[in-house]
Amino acid sequence: MNFNTFLLVMLLVISITLTFMTIIINKKIKILIQKLEDTTEEIIDEDKDIVVLNDEKYFYYVLNLIKSAKKEIDIIMFSMFRCKQTEELLNALIEARKRGVMVRIILNKEVESNKEVKNYLASERISVKYSKTRVHNKLVIVDDTVVVGSHNWTDSGLFENRESSIAIRDKNVLKKEKEYFEALWERL
Repeated sequence: MNFNTFLLVMLLVISITLTFMTIIINKKIKILIQKLEDTTEEIIDEDKDIVVLNDEKYFYYVLNLIKSAKKEIDIIMFSMFRCKQTEELLNALIEARKRGVMVRIILNKEVESNKEVKNYLASERISVKYSKTRVHNKLVIVDDTVVVGSHNWTDSGLFENRESSIAIRDKNVLKKEKEYFEALWERL
């Protein structure tokens, strides 16, 4: 094979490789765009500002909610587990506390993984208490928004399982859920 033929073959190989890489990259871009579109808010009640948070939409919504918190974050969670996804949420809680946001969390004492999360957050000066009775709640209150549903803060709860939650911005719902949280917090 002479040099010109070799160069021609190499150019052909490079061209084919670039074509396949472009196709793969375009597919990945389309998938990312679809995921981004899927995580946009679906408001179902303009007056009460109710947002449906199915599957991984919950993670992105709650993460942004925590990052934008101004005054307080109250959470009651059945199960929290330190993994890649929850680490982002936990770090956002720590950053919120550093910004002066009051962060309080109630966890179920019976769940083994909650102990590591409690110790980690307590080391970052976040108030965490165990419930004296079993809590199965998945409740997040950030300023004027209540998020309630089926999502635990675990890798499976955030990205593997089929889960449904809703975010509600309504004064009456907020008042009731804040009262519920405060009553439970004061008993611990």
